[in-house]
Amino acid sequence: MKFSIITITFNRADLIGETIQSVLNQTYQNFEYIIIDDGSTDETKTVVKSFNDNRIKYFKYQHTGNISKLLNLGLKNASGEIIAILDSDDLWAKSKLQTAVSVFENNSDVKLITHNISYFEDINAIGKPYYKFEHDFYENAIEKVLKFKILPFAVIVFKKEILRNNSPFNENLFDAHQDFLFSISAKHKLWYRAEVLTFIRIHHGNTHKKKKMVLYFFLNYYKTVLTLFFNKKIRFKLLIEGYFLNTKNLIIFLLKKK
Repeated sequence: MKFSIITITFNRADLIGETIQSVLNQTYQNFEYIIIDDGSTDETKTVVKSFNDNRIKYFKYQHTGNISKLLNLGLKNASGEIIAILDSDDLWAKSKLQTAVSVFENNSDVKLITHNISYFEDINAIGKPYYKFEHDFYENAIEKVLKFKILPFAVIVFKKEILRNNSPFNENLFDAHQDFLFSISAKHKLWYRAEVLTFIRIHHGNTHKKKKMVLYFFLNYYKTVLTLFFNKKIRFKLLIEGYFLNTKNLIIFLLKKK
């Protein structure tokens, strides 16, 4: 079982080395690591090339800022049957890939996996697990996803075969992680692993600290959920409940930012 790991990066020379090392430290070693550089102007290329590992495939493109387009480029270069997404400032637990392999091998119908995460500023002071789900589950999780009980962190692992029945990342959206998770959760059951397998770094460059980007995610929620409804993937009741919660969260966010 071969993994294609995809990381999108831009001017992360100071952080991406630790991210790469967390991949190379995996207990499961059958993978290729595709790094898509969105036109970095710092020493990102030098850092990536310093690892001198032929499993690392580095592609540099002219800067676009379109994460969705870059993810699709990563998918086009992927030869593995399993896709894993990793942000260029985050770290993996050593058992991340082995855990996914065990789930897939023992449950042949599973096509999509997500898991618990923890935040950190200092790697020696990891925060508590983010989700409160204490046990694994496997279910139609579209309601949990649309109601923000499972968030579109860039930590999902999925079988490449599901792309035959799903559009790739929507390039009309700056960052289609949310749209992608919603769409595949509406068609496939989701396996949730209660174990923390990704550590998300908190720093000044985080997207969630940029008001414009967060507002963008709130507004695109409406488009994605309405599309699911018109495609008969969710019921009207869930559409209304999702809209209500998203609007509530949007208002709270805007009031806090005043």
